[in-house]
Amino acid sequence: MELARKKKDTAPETAPQNGTVASQGDKGPYIPALSMEDQSKKYDVNTTAEKVHKRDWLIRIIALILLILLLIIGIGYCSVSILNKAGRFTVSLVPNQYGIQLADDESFDSPTLNLSAAPVEDMNNITKEWLLNKNGELGDDPQYADFAGLDQVWGEHNGKNYLAYTFGVRNAGENPEDVVTYRVTLNLEYQYKGADEAVRVMVFRNGKPTVYAKPRTTDGKLESFAADKNFLDEDIVFEDVRSDFEVGETDRYTVVVWLEGEDPECVNAIMGGEAKFSMNFEVIAGSKAQVG
Repeated sequence: MELARKKKDTAPETAPQNGTVASQGDKGPYIPALSMEDQSKKYDVNTTAEKVHKRDWLIRIIALILLILLLIIGIGYCSVSILNKAGRFTVSLVPNQYGIQLADDESFDSPTLNLSAAPVEDMNNITKEWLLNKNGELGDDPQYADFAGLDQVWGEHNGKNYLAYTFGVRNAGENPEDVVTYRVTLNLEYQYKGADEAVRVMVFRNGKPTVYAKPRTTDGKLESFAADKNFLDEDIVFEDVRSDFEVGETDRYTVVVWLEGEDPECVNAIMGGEAKFSMNFEVIAGSKAQVG
């Protein structure tokens, strides 16, 4: 008995394994307290995890911002493309109940509320007389005996360096009492690099032409060459009211746009510029009779 007790008492202590269990006592195995070095490593691990978590969130936020910016840029690009493809001259009529309609063919086979002319790309400056192309100044462009000839070709008849578009407004009401008054406004919708300073807009209404120009930048007066009237203001070329527009009548309009080379403001600085115009019609008075 004594020998056995002695042997038990003198049994060697279990050696620590892997630096984790120090001894086997009455209360079982235990884990010793971490040293200062071990504690600093534990906090390093926690801090690093927090940094990784924050970094991941930051990357996600930046990626989301970049995606939103790309979407905005994409939408903007598509919008610009649509505008350019729509043409630099448009005609629109506010819907009405009086039978007033638009068409760019004399027979009005396809009446509508909206018209558009194709843009003229890379327009070079010319001078008013060159529109007639009598001496071949504009190459194989159409030739006209006089300016009235520009008003006789319906639809789009652009030259290489000018825009020309002829269309009509018709009162197609069925009731003879549907006499109306409409307002017509020609607007400068957009300009780039000051192209509007040298532009000329010639408008024929029922054969009578008027040339509009931006006023001189020096004194605000009328340009001395190829201009009958100034623009009404910065964004409106002209505005007019047509009264007593009777059933069966058609008003013919031709709009011609070019860069006037004789204008002192037609300089190299406007190269690559652009101008977009629209013509808008609205009935402002008339009977209440519906079109049959």
